Amino acid sequence: MSAANRSKTFELHEHTPVQIVTFSTLVLVCTTVLFVFVAVPLMDGFFESFLRNATVRDGSSVSYHIAENRQDDTLTTGLLTTWGLVDERDLTKPRAPGSPLQADYIFRPILAFSPLVVVGGFVLAALLTCFFPGGYVRQKMQREILTMLDHLSLSQYGEHTPEEIRQLTRDIATADLRRLHDLAEIYHVPYVDLELLQSAIHWRDAKGFSQFMKTHDAIKFYMREYFTERYSNTVLGFVYMGAAILIIVIGIRGLKFLPSTDPSIVLGALGLEFMLLITYAMVMIYGKPEEGLQPSPPIGSLAHSSNQGLLLDGESEQVLRAFLAVRRDNKSGTQPEHGSDRRTDS
Repeated sequence: MSAANRSKTFELHEHTPVQIVTFSTLVLVCTTVLFVFVAVPLMDGFFESFLRNATVRDGSSVSYHIAENRQDDTLTTGLLTTWGLVDERDLTKPRAPGSPLQADYIFRPILAFSPLVVVGGFVLAALLTCFFPGGYVRQKMQREILTMLDHLSLSQYGEHTPEEIRQLTRDIATADLRRLHDLAEIYHVPYVDLELLQSAIHWRDAKGFSQFMKTHDAIKFYMREYFTERYSNTVLGFVYMGAAILIIVIGIRGLKFLPSTDPSIVLGALGLEFMLLITYAMVMIYGKPEEGLQPSPPIGSLAHSSNQGLLLDGESEQVLRAFLAVRRDNKSGTQPEHGSDRRTDS
């Protein structure tokens, strides 16, 4: 790697405090927006449409049933903290001043929605930084493009110059389908990897709306070349941790240590495992194929391999020699073993 490329790669590895603060702020804003404007209205509509319950969250008091042989508990509702789900008919019935409403269920939005909106806010913030000049994830994608170009240049030229890496970049960016297959054989890399690199280069060099339309290609390249390689085991570990938490919560609920009228903890555990499984599914979709399931060789590689001949191991070669010897004996009309037996008998 040339000194200029090495310096540029190091720069792309380091994130400035402004990038980190901006990304963190975006995560917080996106999480809040998803919680207030998406999760809360959807769940409110679900309660009214399917459960036929009205949502009380105006600060009034509600009572709800905890368990058998225990008195009902009373709590104060809040806009984002605690909801009381009451029968719509109970709102119109007269009741004594200060007496609480009887709630069928208690719902705690923050506890139930936290896993969903936090992961969703993180993903949304990451996508937004793909479009900002100098964005947090955008810099990571540019870094991986430069890193792969350096690896290819190193395999071709050894200690290469900036002009050589620019020439290699032009060759890949302007290659058609046939030329790209030829370059994959020259560089000794899978064709799919080179095709993704070409798409990522097109994204990097595009401007305006055209770059926006090519963003998915760059994200796919980054996920395949870096994220899935480095974090697949970490994500899988989190999936198992989420499953363990869900098993514990469901077990505690089965033992009736958690009241059936307050399903918030169970919903939170389900939401956590759901988001972790979705994340792992994305890692599997964008990851490289497992060994033994590699894609078919590119066009032209079969002709190249046919010119090289078939390589046989020792046992296969012996079987082939024996088969050819039998064929020659049959064609010549001689049967050594049976003939010798007849001569011996005579």
